Amino acid sequence: MAKVCFGMIVSLDGFVSDRHGKLDKLYESFKPNDEINEVMAKTGAVVMGRRTYGMTDDPDAYADDYEFQVPIFVLTHHPPAKHPKENDNLSITFVTDGIETAVRKAKAAAGEQDVVVLGADVGQQALRANLVDELQIAFAPLLIGTGTRMFEHLEDLEIQLEKVRTIVTDEQVEVYYKVIGPLS
Repeated sequence: MAKVCFGMIVSLDGFVSDRHGKLDKLYESFKPNDEINEVMAKTGAVVMGRRTYGMTDDPDAYADDYEFQVPIFVLTHHPPAKHPKENDNLSITFVTDGIETAVRKAKAAAGEQDVVVLGADVGQQALRANLVDELQIAFAPLLIGTGTRMFEHLEDLEIQLEKVRTIVTDEQVEVYYKVIGPLS
């Protein structure tokens, strides 16, 4: 059964994008090594929000050069009028009826491989719905001061985690946590 992993690159002060909603500075340090590539190769489907999906200037570019060439499920209230280009490995499905449906469809598409959840808001929704099995946090070596926080709206939620893996590259540290469950 597919494992659901909420993963993002975050600045050391906790931001997943800068004050302008850009990720460029964070991704400049992302240079995957063999171990990270091995983890990424286990991805069978991706769930993302509409804002994350819309960060590219050309939605057709997903089919050409997106790092995950797997089915993508975009959680949105407003699917685009024009469906983006797809290929033999990458399909894009717009899901309008909630995070539970998006994750269920992604797990079915992923089979035995993992589902990666991308985007702060969608990840927080998945955590609230108790759909996340693992958190993956890549710490970029910078402080950006303001922007979108990875865990902005979880003030009333306490979740117990267990560290299961750490990957250290020349530029960053990635920490993987198993989600044990809500604290009582």
